[in-house]
Amino acid sequence: MFEHKVPVTLPDGYVDFFKSLESWENEELIKLRTVYAPSQLDILRMLDETKKPLILQVNPHIEADTYREVFERLLDFLNSTRPEIGPQLALIKNNLDKVNFENIISSFIAMQTTEIEKAAETAAIPGELFFFVADHALRPFLRIFAEPYRNDLTGERFYWDFSSTCPVCGSKSHFSRLQSENGQRFMFCDRCFSEWKVRYLFCVHCGHDRPGDIRYLNVENDEAYKLYLCDNCKGYLKTFDERPGGDMVDLFIANIETIYLDLLAQEKGYTSHDE
Repeated sequence: MFEHKVPVTLPDGYVDFFKSLESWENEELIKLRTVYAPSQLDILRMLDETKKPLILQVNPHIEADTYREVFERLLDFLNSTRPEIGPQLALIKNNLDKVNFENIISSFIAMQTTEIEKAAETAAIPGELFFFVADHALRPFLRIFAEPYRNDLTGERFYWDFSSTCPVCGSKSHFSRLQSENGQRFMFCDRCFSEWKVRYLFCVHCGHDRPGDIRYLNVENDEAYKLYLCDNCKGYLKTFDERPGGDMVDLFIANIETIYLDLLAQEKGYTSHDE
């Protein structure tokens, strides 16, 4: 596993918290596999026919009661790792009976964040924290939902028009890797952990590929981590290059610990096009 020496000082405990959160998600995966086993579908045909992420075409069959159990276990995890927000977590836990978990699931899948904000307001609980917990409690389900399609998304037959959008769960991707053998670019989804093939040198946001308009930069002594910049739409993409960096890296953590690249890109006038 490639060891990244972060070239800037990050807040104390920042990366360690997300490493612990990822470990918690991994443990939840093991528990959920005994009760959650969605059917495998012909994803290549469905993507080609509808041009929509798979999860928007089918019912992922996530049971509200099971989701609530994971949600409550995440509250307990956060209470042990972030005791300073204990009172806010207690407020959420004490008001869970006011939350319609079925609506929360469907709202996240449909990317309707206003419904989640309304749910938090109705239950009189902190909005941003509630959103964080609801999102991360759903991620183990999304990872299981996405697992059957790893080979499909990286194979020769895969084609997808929306390079920065996850073809499985519909989330926006902000990170990619370049394969060591041939420089093939794979986008990475930090919600369902899917990877999918895209062209190497073009903008994943606007599709622009004119030579000279797509370039990259990196921080000194940090050759493996690059910012690819598009001068057409002013978009940027963070990338781990396996060729100088090594063959293995935790892409979820790599995206977290390269927040300094986001700041660098934004300082230079580039955007991730999240809006």
